[in-house]
Amino acid sequence: MTNAIKKIALLTLCIALIYGCGSFEKATTLNPSTNYFPAKKIKQPTTLKEIEVSRDSLRTFLLVVPSTDYFLQMGKNLNYFDTVMTYDQLQTAIVKEGLSDKVPSLSDKVGLKRAYDHYRKFVLLEPTKVQKPGDGWFAGLALYEPQRAEVIFQNEIWLNLMWDGWTDQGTMFPLFNSMLDYLREEKK
Repeated sequence: MTNAIKKIALLTLCIALIYGCGSFEKATTLNPSTNYFPAKKIKQPTTLKEIEVSRDSLRTFLLVVPSTDYFLQMGKNLNYFDTVMTYDQLQTAIVKEGLSDKVPSLSDKVGLKRAYDHYRKFVLLEPTKVQKPGDGWFAGLALYEPQRAEVIFQNEIWLNLMWDGWTDQGTMFPLFNSMLDYLREEKK
């Protein structure tokens, strides 16, 4: 009987460890009752930079880097931008529009500005990760506007890799919720 109890206890512990930790890079939709992503409330992101810009210039087009399904879907799930594309999709669109001579590269600020001027106005969403001596690792999101050639929004959250790990609920969803607050507060 004690072996059966030990096996059940071990199985329960394994299930709790596997399923209780949270997801990683599994895009989800906004919670209809809160209009936010389902984030843990234990830790909140810090806003590092917030420049006021016109809401109309923000809403048209979001370029997500890196070109992953997760960031593409999360960009769409923000329910804010008219168009969301990956870097690869933007390159293809520029070629199809016959703009290769005007936008020969997207690898630097000059190329991004040319794409902004000749293709469409957009902002670029990029994840950040930095190790601060004595403080540990921080993850964040940055919105870059090619017209200004600067980051217009940046946030970060401390990564408690020992206990929380890097999960959607504890890391990415709070960052996206913080960015949603910024987007919703921008002037018309």
